[in-house]
Amino acid sequence: MEDLKQKLQQAWQNLKTQELEGAKAQELYHQTVWPLLLELWRNEPQVYPLRETFDVSIHTLGTSPEATTLAALGLGAGEVYVLHTPESRRYLEQLQRDLGRSVYPIEIGKSDVTRLYQVVGEQVRKHPGKKIALDLTSGTKAMSAGMAAAGYFLQRVYPSLRVAYVDNDNFDTTLRKPVAGTERLILLPNPHEVLGDLDEHLAQELYKAREFGKAADRFNALKQKTGQGGFDLYAAACEMYQRWYALDFEGALSNAQRLLAFLTQDAYRNHSLARHAGRLKEQKEGLEAIGALLESQSLSDPKGALWLTATLIQLGDERRERQPVLAALYYYRSLELILQHRLARRGRDADSPDLSEVEQQAMRQYLARWLGEQPENIRISGKLGLLEAVALLRHLGDSSIGFSDSDMRGYQGVLKGRNKSLLIHGLQVSKKGELEKLREFSRKLYQKAREETGLNPAVEPVSLS
Repeated sequence: MEDLKQKLQQAWQNLKTQELEGAKAQELYHQTVWPLLLELWRNEPQVYPLRETFDVSIHTLGTSPEATTLAALGLGAGEVYVLHTPESRRYLEQLQRDLGRSVYPIEIGKSDVTRLYQVVGEQVRKHPGKKIALDLTSGTKAMSAGMAAAGYFLQRVYPSLRVAYVDNDNFDTTLRKPVAGTERLILLPNPHEVLGDLDEHLAQELYKAREFGKAADRFNALKQKTGQGGFDLYAAACEMYQRWYALDFEGALSNAQRLLAFLTQDAYRNHSLARHAGRLKEQKEGLEAIGALLESQSLSDPKGALWLTATLIQLGDERRERQPVLAALYYYRSLELILQHRLARRGRDADSPDLSEVEQQAMRQYLARWLGEQPENIRISGKLGLLEAVALLRHLGDSSIGFSDSDMRGYQGVLKGRNKSLLIHGLQVSKKGELEKLREFSRKLYQKAREETGLNPAVEPVSLS
């Protein structure tokens, strides 16, 4: 093979010494140089980084068919498809003669990238499970660009598909040919895969859509693919919110601690999430407060109660349009929780209220006005429902229950309807108007508690940018 390479170099030098130009130079090239180059590539194709064998190759063909020939030899596919224009059709015979075999020609317009994309997609789908390469070396710029775009996109669905290009180390501008022997077929890396920009964009979109688990999977895959440690931080943030919104507070706290530990490292001080370090620290402390509340079961703790209430309201807001039945469940629980907190601050428990006769009489008066009934027809049960809890707090002078009787007559229906809700004890599906009233009432009580305590739980996910 070394003898063949030396002959090729000598033939090229002889061609150069002739100082020919134009058609005469091209004729001599094809008589003396090209046969040797063909023989070399038939026996030892120059492929970078490593040669792979393909089942199918798809090529664009321009008015310099030699590059397409070398690409087909280097790829070694059993089936060769050639996309040509009306102008380059005349080179098909030469291409097949040089390859010593037939090819499958497909005619397209020289700038018709839509048709090119369609043809390539059809051929890829016709060969499921086969290893396919797309060669973009020859043809018009539009054809090469279209082939690259098709290849890099289709790699998302067909990972074994490769994009190839015949390059050279030295180009002779006089002969307008690569210096013979410097040609090589390059199996091009997908820049989207190397840099991860497309996957990163998709992960960001999943995050915005609150698909935190799927976003975390993509960021973790990006870290493995690119080796860029910054993706670990995005993955940790996604996993934190995924677990938080699944009410796995212990898991969310672990991710928050991991994320903040990353942000203390010098390597990540300029990371985009570093701009939100203060908010992330507050959220970590909020998760700690929720954890302490769940462990102590002390509903009188304002920090834990408000962070948990804020979480439930946020979850309701997330599902308000798409899943109103679930949203109602979160709103009801947030309202119940804030009422439990207000009662606990006064040493009372809705499950065991231990009501005095005076308290019962006062509650009947309030409930009668709100429900439009006579006080003697109002029964106070052993456990307080939402409306009864509001009545007791009103009697106890709780500042958060500052609603007028008119307001309470508007809210009493949704408060009484809790146990009739489909996901609690009944078969009622909350209507939009009822859901909005429930949300409004819950948020008003929550807002009042925030104002009293000075706490401002921020449970919304931070921006990743």
